[in-house]
Amino acid sequence: MTLARWVLIITGISFTGYGVWCAIDPVGVVGRFTGFGLDGDSAMVEALAMYGGLQTGFGLFALWAAFKPQWMVPALTAIALVMGALAIMRLTGISMHGAVGAHPGAAVYELLTAAFAIGGLMMMRRAGGSAPSLA
Repeated sequence: MTLARWVLIITGISFTGYGVWCAIDPVGVVGRFTGFGLDGDSAMVEALAMYGGLQTGFGLFALWAAFKPQWMVPALTAIALVMGALAIMRLTGISMHGAVGAHPGAAVYELLTAAFAIGGLMMMRRAGGSAPSLA
């Protein structure tokens, strides 16, 4: 199995699993990780939508793309951009407010996932796939 497919499957499973977990226990997962109180209805709706819905949807997209060759490049590109931006902003936050909670580990996961997605795109390009040039 190619690196690109592995990245899509592992990212898909992790995002889908985390999204479902957040939907089942938003206070325990989202509240504990972020430090948000989630005391009001508006906060619960936002936690369910952004952590449950968005994470699950992105994970399912990655899993679907792992088995649809024409969607591998767009999905890997989305993973590289989303995870790269998450890592950059998380590291910015850590530099401003300190390395608290699970944030350092999350930053490592995000950086590695972005790097592996870029690596998968580069390998597809070298193998004659339809991956665009990253230069």
